[in-house]
Amino acid sequence: MAFACGFDQNCMSLARLAPQPHLSVLDMQGVLPRPGLHVPATPPCSSLICSAVALEPDGSLPLVSACLLGYRWMKRPGRRSLRIATLQVATVATPPGIDPQIAATFSQTFFFLPFTAMQPIIPLLVAQKFQLSAELWGAVCAAEGLAKILCAMPVAALLSSWGRKPVLVLSFICFGFSMTALAHNGTILGLLGAKLLVGAAVLAQNSGMQLFLTDISSSENKSRVMAPVLMAEKLSSMIGPLIGGKLIQVFGATAAMTQLAVITFFLGFVNQGMLKETKPRQENQENLSPNDSPKSAKKPSEGKLKQLLQDVRVKEAVIFSAFYWGIMASTLYCLVPLMLTQVFGLGALAFSVVLAATNLLCFLCAKPAAEWSDRWGRKAVLVPGMVLVGIATVLLPGVPKVATSQSSEILLLTLLLGALAVGQGLVGPALPTIFTDGLAPSLQVESLSLLRISTEVGAVTLSLAMCYLVGSSGFGLPLVAAGVAALFAAARFSIKYQA
Repeated sequence: MAFACGFDQNCMSLARLAPQPHLSVLDMQGVLPRPGLHVPATPPCSSLICSAVALEPDGSLPLVSACLLGYRWMKRPGRRSLRIATLQVATVATPPGIDPQIAATFSQTFFFLPFTAMQPIIPLLVAQKFQLSAELWGAVCAAEGLAKILCAMPVAALLSSWGRKPVLVLSFICFGFSMTALAHNGTILGLLGAKLLVGAAVLAQNSGMQLFLTDISSSENKSRVMAPVLMAEKLSSMIGPLIGGKLIQVFGATAAMTQLAVITFFLGFVNQGMLKETKPRQENQENLSPNDSPKSAKKPSEGKLKQLLQDVRVKEAVIFSAFYWGIMASTLYCLVPLMLTQVFGLGALAFSVVLAATNLLCFLCAKPAAEWSDRWGRKAVLVPGMVLVGIATVLLPGVPKVATSQSSEILLLTLLLGALAVGQGLVGPALPTIFTDGLAPSLQVESLSLLRISTEVGAVTLSLAMCYLVGSSGFGLPLVAAGVAALFAAARFSIKYQA
C-alpha cells in the first residue's frame, strides 16, 4: 500500500507507488476504485491533501486516513519534527500471503479471548464500586443486548459502504474503550454506557466476521469455512475465564480490566495488519452509482428488508434463529447455571468444570457438523441439533425425581448436558449460512443483520419470560416450555424451509 501527499514547496513531499499487479487507486473524495490513475511525483498543493491512495486488495484505508487526519492536526507551528516522523510511519503494508480463513480465525480468537476473560472481572468491579439492586443489575445486563438490536442496521450500513476490514478493526477499538470505561468509571450511567459499547463492539465483530467468511466461501464449503472461527470462539470461552481469574488474583479487578483494554488495542493493531478486504467489487457497483461516493451509499432500506422477508427461506431462518438463541440464552446461559448451583448443589469449581466440558464437546462437534452441513444440506444438521436441544431441556427438570442415587444423578445430568452441547455444536456452523445461501451479494449484508436482530430479540424476550416463570413456578415449567418450543421450531423448519 502506498499513497502520495502534497504540501507547500517548503515542506516534505512523498509520492510512492509500489509496482503491484491489479493496483487500484482511490482519491480522497471517495470515488470508486479506478485503475491506472497517474500520480505526479511532486503535486503542487498548498495544503495537506491526498492526491491518491493506492490500495492492495486488502483495502487498508482506515489507517492511512487516520495518519492523514493526524497530520492535519500536526500541521501547526512548532510540530515540524512530529510531522516528519508521522510521514515516515504513515505507509503501513499488510503482510502478504496470510490465508483469509486463518486470519479470520486469529481475529475472532483475538477478540473473544479478552471478551471471555473480562466475564469474571465485571461482577467484582460492580460489587466493589456499586450497590446495585436486582432490577438495576438486570438493566445493566440487558444493555448489551439492546445495543446489538439498535446497532444492527447501522453496522450493516457501515459494512456496505466501508467494507469488512474497517468494521472489524473498529470493533477492537470500541471494545478497548468499553473495557477502559468499565475499569475507571464510577457512575451507573457510565456503567450502562460501557455495556452498550460492549454490545456494539461484539455486534460489529460478529457481523463483520460472518460477512468476511461469506465473501471468501461458496455455498459448497460455507459451513466448513465458518467452522474454524466458531471453534476459535469456543476455545476462547474455555481459556478466557482462566486468564481473567489469574489476572484478578495477581493484579486486582481494576488493573486486570485495564490490562485487558491495553491488550485489546494492541490486538486491534495486529488485526489491521493481518486482515484483507474481501468486499466484492460487484457489491460496490450495486450500492453506488458512477457519481456517488461511499458517504452517499444506499443504506439498508425498507425495500431490501421487505424483499428479504418475502423470501420463505429467509423468513424461516429468522424464526428458527430467534427460537434457537432465545432458548439457548434462557436455558443454557441462564436457567441451567442456576439449576446446577441451587438444585444440584454444584460449587464454583464443579460448575466451571461442567461449563468447560460442555464448551469442549461443542468445540469437537463443530468441524464434523460443518462437513455434514455442506455435504447433506443445512436441514440435515439444524433439525437434529434443535431436536437434541429440545429433548435435553425437557428432560432436565426430571433428573432429581428419576435419579435413585448421587452417581445416577451425575450420570443423567452428564448425558443431558452432553446432548445439549452436541445440539449446540450441530446448529452453530450451519445457522449463519441459511441467511446467505442463494442470495445476491447486495442482499447478504442486510440478511446477516436480520440474523443479529432475530438473535437478540429472541434472547431478550425468552430470557425475560423464562425468568418470570422461574419466580412464579420454579425451574420445571420454564425448562419444559423451552424444550417444547425448541421441538416446535425444529418441526416448523423441517416442513417449511426449502433449500
